[in-house]
Amino acid sequence: MIDPGNPTAPSDPEQAAPRRLEHPGLPATVWLAGLGWLTPQRREELLALLSSEEQQRLQRWRLPADQDRFLLGRGLLRLRLGQALGLDPARLRFRLGPQGKPALEGLESQDTLQFNLAHSGALMLLAFHPERPVGVDVEQHRPGLNWQPIARRHLPNGCLEALEALPPEEQLSGFLQHWCRLEASLKATGLGLAAVGAPPPPGLELHDLHLPEGYAGSLAVI
Repeated sequence: MIDPGNPTAPSDPEQAAPRRLEHPGLPATVWLAGLGWLTPQRREELLALLSSEEQQRLQRWRLPADQDRFLLGRGLLRLRLGQALGLDPARLRFRLGPQGKPALEGLESQDTLQFNLAHSGALMLLAFHPERPVGVDVEQHRPGLNWQPIARRHLPNGCLEALEALPPEEQLSGFLQHWCRLEASLKATGLGLAAVGAPPPPGLELHDLHLPEGYAGSLAVI
């Protein structure tokens, strides 16, 4: 039987068992897991939790790593939601918003529970809040990324200049942190990149996450 709450945090983030991030003042619960935690037995146990539609979506991914990301994300999401709601995780049903953000379906008295998930490289993040819309993003550092055109197109005015003023060795990590903040806020609103440039929603909180070396992440709560 899967234990999704193992707090073990190995030095290799790819092998990280699901664990809760302990950040003082963080307004939502955030869990981290690594793809390397998926042993064959755990794959079978998580696969048994997926709906038939989710299993079909899983098979549409061609690369094993992409299949593992989908399986780990949906499987752990079901386990955590089932635990929080006192329900069978295999019987939970999801619906998608206009921009693809998942939400629970058919829970009249408990539909205020908010959640979001993100993955990059070998890491998966899941965020939960009992009432407020939440978004989370994680990005793996990729040396050589041509980040300046992306920053110029999507980040607020002045960000590119501020990033270019940093020491060269800090510019990429600085850009990725800004990008995570943007993605997390857009995911919290459920609007997607079409809302880039719009004023931030009232009450938006952004929190940078302390992740394993080589990754940046942010949490947004509205």
